[in-house]
Amino acid sequence: MAGAMEFATIPVGARCDATACPRALIAEGEITADAPARFARFLRQELQTPGLHAVVFLNSPGGNVESSLKLGAMIHDAGAAVVIGRPLAMNGAAPRGRRVSVGSIGVVPGQCASACVYTLMGARRRVVPNGARLGVHRMSARLYALDPAGGGARTGRVYAGSEEIATLRAYASRVGGSQELISLAESIPHDQIRILSGAEIRKYRLGTPAL
Repeated sequence: MAGAMEFATIPVGARCDATACPRALIAEGEITADAPARFARFLRQELQTPGLHAVVFLNSPGGNVESSLKLGAMIHDAGAAVVIGRPLAMNGAAPRGRRVSVGSIGVVPGQCASACVYTLMGARRRVVPNGARLGVHRMSARLYALDPAGGGARTGRVYAGSEEIATLRAYASRVGGSQELISLAESIPHDQIRILSGAEIRKYRLGTPAL
């Protein structure tokens, strides 16, 4: 099970110091309810050092839909590009901690499923490298409640209603996303995942293989 989304940067140039550091963003893990607030704090901190590029490497199994829309809106308003995958130095060194100094970056194709696809939708430029996996299904949330009869905890599942779907469609219109993709996702049972083909990724305007 993926942990909560974490944020980091990776330099994209040979020179990186306190005065200038060309670098890209990394967002990896489950999109939790507090992810947008943590991303905003991370950005404020990173913007104190010149050189932050509007490029986000995104790798996520999904998570909270409301938070995914907030993240997507932030990325859209920043004019950022999103690449589905993990950055990898050409010499094979992977980023550790907050930063790793490398001369150039390769990409290990990643995944973007469920709510993550709506974050990707917010990007001004969407890059889905060959080998990356995008998957969609119906929005839902697990519901926990105490049994009033004293039988312990009860679990259930709640699905998006007309209001939530309208919010999602309004978001898609704002960021230039596909309404057809929403219809497809809502037709797939919550406990299944529909992996999109390359043709579907292009059809729903989710990305191209290269930046």
